[in-house]
Amino acid sequence: MSNIKNEDCPKMAKFNRIDHIAIAVTDLDQSIDFFTSMLGFTLSCRRVIHGLKTGMVSAELEHNGIKFVLCQGTEPESQVSKLIENYGPGVAHIAFAVDDVEEAAFILKNRSLTFDTTVIKGAGLKQIFSSRDGNTGLSFEFIERTGEDNFTEENIHELFTQLEKQGTY
Repeated sequence: MSNIKNEDCPKMAKFNRIDHIAIAVTDLDQSIDFFTSMLGFTLSCRRVIHGLKTGMVSAELEHNGIKFVLCQGTEPESQVSKLIENYGPGVAHIAFAVDDVEEAAFILKNRSLTFDTTVIKGAGLKQIFSSRDGNTGLSFEFIERTGEDNFTEENIHELFTQLEKQGTY
């Protein structure tokens, strides 16, 4: 247990709510069926996303204000495929809604959180992704929405491009 007191730490970032949870899956159609048939979620969107070299297929599912984004890699080199290879299927990241993504990133960097991306800006949407924590296996997205309820193709493409350049997942 650390001897650091809260007053010794830099300011805390403010999270408004969980925006969504991204799940890495091995079979997107089977996972959609599980969420819709078993849990009663509604499929709101399917996407095919390509980076410079790799891609993924995804599905957004919602129920009573809860959103899951299911992701499946399209080839073995895809970030999602590499994530599953190294950590198994499951939580890819948890996204926290914030009022100001740049401020949240600044505060979290001062608390020693590292990031795999810079702030990704699109129409009505800004986001940044943390590095995966070796102890918990978790990665976090911090997302600021100013009009966009879903995800833009441009943002997702930029995310894949940045992760491919870094070789991270």
